[in-house]
Amino acid sequence: MIKHPRPSPVIVLGDSSIMDDNGKHKRHGTILESIQRWLSRNGKSVVIVLASLTLSVFFIPPLKILLRHTEGHDSTPKQKIKMKQHPPSSLAIIPPCDKSPWKPNEDLRGKCPGDLKPFPTATTISECASTCCENDDCITWQFRSDTGCLQGKDVRLGMEKDGVSAWCSDHPPQRWQGQYLIPHKASAAHDKNNNNIVMTTEEIRSNGCNEETWNPNEQIGQCFGLGDVKAKASGSAVECMRACCADEKCGAWQYNQILGCFYSKGMHGCQGDDGDPVKFEPFVGRRKFMEGREYVDKKGKPWQMTLE
Repeated sequence: MIKHPRPSPVIVLGDSSIMDDNGKHKRHGTILESIQRWLSRNGKSVVIVLASLTLSVFFIPPLKILLRHTEGHDSTPKQKIKMKQHPPSSLAIIPPCDKSPWKPNEDLRGKCPGDLKPFPTATTISECASTCCENDDCITWQFRSDTGCLQGKDVRLGMEKDGVSAWCSDHPPQRWQGQYLIPHKASAAHDKNNNNIVMTTEEIRSNGCNEETWNPNEQIGQCFGLGDVKAKASGSAVECMRACCADEKCGAWQYNQILGCFYSKGMHGCQGDDGDPVKFEPFVGRRKFMEGREYVDKKGKPWQMTLE
């Protein structure tokens, strides 16, 4: 019998393996070549793991610090309530009124002069809202730490002209400039000993209309009864004063850099004259939606307050 020689192993270039007697690959080579083969099979997984480690070490901790820093300036409503003893009214948590829902997308954060009365048995925002909800005679409520709970009938808000005569400001209390040009306890002059100086109506108006003797800080709290904004005189406190002085019927004026100039024959219900900072904080309040009201401005167009 003729013996055939055993075939020599076949070496395949570019592959770190040889064929055994049965034609199967035998793996062999250096450690480096083994690592290269392993990376070729698992390279994507390695990249993902390395990327995750990089993010966890270099990106996530700074992001957490940034988020904590941001929360201090622009936190959620619940966070702000914890941060401030008297939270802005637009952030307060108001219990719903299912039997007569609150008018949506508004907040009675401004003063409602004289139209709402104290309701002392309600000592929190929630109690003030809930008791008003349960009472069919209560349409409007407000709450602030110095006034407590206030409740009353329906009111107009901001630029609304339809409905009842009672009115509420749609702006939170702010610091103003203003002065009476008619006899009033606020316009009384005093000598160096703080004694009242009796002045005639003409003298009061003359002093108030003179830029050397006027007192634009006589009324720093918001007053009411001055009508709509006088856009043409809203450039400055001086312009507002001059416009009022040019009108013989004008007896008082107020100016706010944001809201503009207001003047009329008189004003009333001035707030914050004693300098108490709480009186410049916003109220929290709501009113029930009333069927039959259109909630429109003087041109008959629907009016909606702007929540900041």
